[in-house]
Amino acid sequence: MGSKLPALFLATGLASLNAVAQSAAAPPPRFQVASVKRCPNTEPVSGAPQSPGRLTVACVTTANLIRLAYLVFPTGQPNSPVSPSAFQQPISGGPSWIDSDRYRIDAKIAGPVNVEMMRGPMMQALLEDRFQLKLHRETREIAVFALEVAKGGPKLQPAKAGACVAFDRNQPKPEPASAQPSQPICGTIRTNANGGIDIPGVTMAVLCRQLSAYVEHDIADRTGIEGTFDVHLDLSPADLGEPGAAPDPSSPFTVGDGGAVAASVRKLGLQMRAAKGKAEFLVIDRIERPTEN
Repeated sequence: MGSKLPALFLATGLASLNAVAQSAAAPPPRFQVASVKRCPNTEPVSGAPQSPGRLTVACVTTANLIRLAYLVFPTGQPNSPVSPSAFQQPISGGPSWIDSDRYRIDAKIAGPVNVEMMRGPMMQALLEDRFQLKLHRETREIAVFALEVAKGGPKLQPAKAGACVAFDRNQPKPEPASAQPSQPICGTIRTNANGGIDIPGVTMAVLCRQLSAYVEHDIADRTGIEGTFDVHLDLSPADLGEPGAAPDPSSPFTVGDGGAVAASVRKLGLQMRAAKGKAEFLVIDRIERPTEN
């Protein structure tokens, strides 16, 4: 994939600012007990089961802890949307160790708290307390792709009722019986057995977030289209730059430049063009290695 300077759109930035305003009126809960330990370089990143009132983050770089708290879940709202670009967004002003030192965090609070609150505002408080983190945000103009309605109007299929299930980060779906197919989650990309990809029950904003992961600039939703749709796109793993995908020598497109995605959305009565947008960047003013416990 071509080089990319990922960024979150102004809408995400406004969400972050709203979260700051809300926290001024009602501070979020804080962890009662938190253990912070540095991981050996040989220890791999591993997933950890979540339980009400407890957060475990295993061997994550400090930079990604910051992204998690301030970019991925800044508001703490349940099932808040996540930009695929968030964990790639540059953070300015920090020392080099924020991208190399990895930490395991095990924190607890009395009573159930949603995952987004623990990973967002409560993680912010932990970083500010244990890492002495101070940062500010800067809004900059960046290059984006704008998704718009093409001449002739959109050709979108309204989402079929019951064709997918809503994503709930705090109540994961139970595993289906072995004889039953897994029901898709609304707004997620699935490979179609006959070619291309399907995205059921997707809004235009979520479609843009999903496709932004595969092009060199983020995609801004400027369609003005409301509602949810079942979307099929003629995109191959090679078009998307999936790891291990065999390149297609007959393809006229360069992976990451947006050409394949633009050609595919034209079949939906949409167009993608180069444009300008605003994005919020994080700048670190102060940070220290934490005292482990």
